[in-house]
Amino acid sequence: MRTVRDNVGATWICLELPEVPADQVAQAATMPADTVAVECNSGAARVIALLAPGWDESLTDDALAAAIRSAGAL
Repeated sequence: MRTVRDNVGATWICLELPEVPADQVAQAATMPADTVAVECNSGAARVIALLAPGWDESLTDDALAAAIRSAGAL
């Protein structure tokens, strides 16, 4: 689990899911085999980002916020 603030001041709580959701499987198939699904929730919005394993320790706050934006949150 990890929290991050985005560029508009919202706090996002991100948790790795045990598996890639069915509606994300096709997209995940185009990525490395070890890709993980991460659910991020701000209370007002929810997104699922597909990230590399170890995302919670390897991504900077800016990179995690960018992944949330790319997943369609902002």
